[in-house]
Amino acid sequence: MSPEEKTDITVLEAAAEAATALEKAAKAEPDVMTYTHTFKEPFQFRGHTVTELSFNWGELTGKDFEAVEDDMLRHGKTLVVPALTGAFLAGMAVRACTNRDDNGIRIVDADMLRALPIRDYQNIYMSARRFLLRSGS
Repeated sequence: MSPEEKTDITVLEAAAEAATALEKAAKAEPDVMTYTHTFKEPFQFRGHTVTELSFNWGELTGKDFEAVEDDMLRHGKTLVVPALTGAFLAGMAVRACTNRDDNGIRIVDADMLRALPIRDYQNIYMSARRFLLRSGS
């Protein structure tokens, strides 16, 4: 076995161990179906000022899963493990967000999520990840 192959295997083993640890930690937490993210400072995007965003992970369905997966495929991204795939978690957050404008239209989209400060983005992303890991068997 070449040194490169050994390194690849070591990296994969480390990633698998990290994923197992994340799943174990998530299952130790309470099963939370919703998440409300409160911003330290109001966030402005496309004419909307947001102080908090609410996500209802428990309302997502298989149809939502397939829609997020289809969107990823249209953009040339492959879904391997949903809970470890950033694009999937972001798509999941867009669909789970309950915030709407005065016309009932969703205010959160992928562009808005990408525009968030990294700390806020990561908190939302990790909430989606915890939900998926917690709901696994």
